[in-house]
Amino acid sequence: MKRLLTHLVTAGLTAGLVWMLLRQPAPATGPEGTAGKTLLYYQSPMHPWVKSSQPGRCTVCGMQLVPVYQGDKGYDHEAAGSGIVLLPAGSPNVMGLQTSEVKRRPLERTMRVAGLVEDDDSRHRIMSAYTGGRVEKLFVNFEGAEVKAGQPLATFYSQDLLSAARDYKLAIKQGGGSLQVSAGTRLRQLGLTPEQITAVPDRADDDLFFEILAPVSGTVVKRHVYEGQYVQEGGELFEIADFSRMWFQFIAYEQDLPFLRTGQKVRLTTPSIPGKVIESSVTFINPNLDDMTRSARVRVEIENKETPEGLGLGREFLHKLYGEAVVALDAPEVLTVPRQAVLWSNLQPRVYVEKEMGSYQQRAVTLGRTGDAYFEVVDGLKDGERVVLTGNMLIDGQAQLDAMATGGPPAPESAPALTAMPDMDHTALLAYLKAVDAVNAALADDNLEAAHEALKQVPASPQGIIKTPPPPPVLDLKELRKAFLPWSQEVAKVAAAMQDHLPGIHIFRCPMTNDLWTGAPANAQWIQLTTDLRNPYWGHEMRSCGTEIKP
Repeated sequence: MKRLLTHLVTAGLTAGLVWMLLRQPAPATGPEGTAGKTLLYYQSPMHPWVKSSQPGRCTVCGMQLVPVYQGDKGYDHEAAGSGIVLLPAGSPNVMGLQTSEVKRRPLERTMRVAGLVEDDDSRHRIMSAYTGGRVEKLFVNFEGAEVKAGQPLATFYSQDLLSAARDYKLAIKQGGGSLQVSAGTRLRQLGLTPEQITAVPDRADDDLFFEILAPVSGTVVKRHVYEGQYVQEGGELFEIADFSRMWFQFIAYEQDLPFLRTGQKVRLTTPSIPGKVIESSVTFINPNLDDMTRSARVRVEIENKETPEGLGLGREFLHKLYGEAVVALDAPEVLTVPRQAVLWSNLQPRVYVEKEMGSYQQRAVTLGRTGDAYFEVVDGLKDGERVVLTGNMLIDGQAQLDAMATGGPPAPESAPALTAMPDMDHTALLAYLKAVDAVNAALADDNLEAAHEALKQVPASPQGIIKTPPPPPVLDLKELRKAFLPWSQEVAKVAAAMQDHLPGIHIFRCPMTNDLWTGAPANAQWIQLTTDLRNPYWGHEMRSCGTEIKP
């Protein structure tokens, strides 16, 4: 009896234990958990920087978030298809990555130029003969001589001057009046100064020569006559320039002109005054471009001081002296990105934008003017975004490795030989593409019935240019998309080749199509008549997944 009671108690305990074990829920094998693994977070396969501690959908594309467990790599490779590079924790510090903020600032640029120090055109004087005659004697017979206003330069014999002087004397003897005024005016017309005219009555009758006086103070830069030379009326005698103020003139090319403004600071140096920097500013920019060099002359005015006695130069700057200058250029505030952050691939500038620590997105940018340390950003970046400054080459290398791991970016496809069809009916092709777009729209809405109706409206391929036939009606959306994909790919290929003749046609690409089914290609394309993204391969699950391919 006792043994029987023991067996009954043992059987009861065993049954109770089995019942308790059966009541416990089985280990989760779905997205909520996996036996023996710790759930880290939920992540978007399409936009890997979107993570959450709770299940849900991607805030960017609407795709269901996927759990990532301890020991899993996550969606690094898928990120490469969307231009995202994910680095393991701690890698940015090890790689020495530094980022910089994209923001608005004055675009500064240092322009280094070379030019010549020339005399001031407004203080340059050419002396010419008022009447024909002979140069009897030169008082200044070499170029470079310093002269003062009123200083005699030469004596001049002229029959016209002698006749006019005699008439002036005779008019005075006859009582002056209007005859004297008329005769004096004639002497002025022949080049005599008022002081010389006043001295005419005291001239000896046998004095046959008149002095040619310097009209201004300055330096003789050219002498055109010699003693004994006969000159015609209007013939050039001397050129005098005032070197107390000089012009430094240099050439600015078209790409520099948007930065140049009058008043900008200039620092000038010359080989003749080593170690000395002359500071001035831009005073004039010639608006007339040289049609051969596509450049404009820029002027800087500088004071030319007299040098201490004994140096023998007269003034600091010699005429036609070579000089080099640094011009501090700036532009009004514009959106800028550091030049160091920009990488170039096939002449296309691009940067890596930090989404969060360890997550970086490749971004193509359009650049404007170039400064010393920054580029002007025309398109592709927003104020406040952060770009990778140092280490971007390492990230770019990682992006290429990720791209190879997922099959790489779509290879450039050769367009069909459409140029051999000059009589191609673009109207018929456009009607065909509109019918294809209707099928796309139905698939993007997950509407199988509407897709079948749209397929019935697809006309025959114009001139047989689309070789792949439209998909046949099927009873399953996934199967329809399988048949639709190669047809859509060829349609997009033809549309890309004919895009110049097809206004309003847009081509899109989805980097996630390789996840649709086994063997599906990545980066499948489709065409649309609108710019609002409608992914026909994923439908509502990821309707906005993809990017437009610009021609």
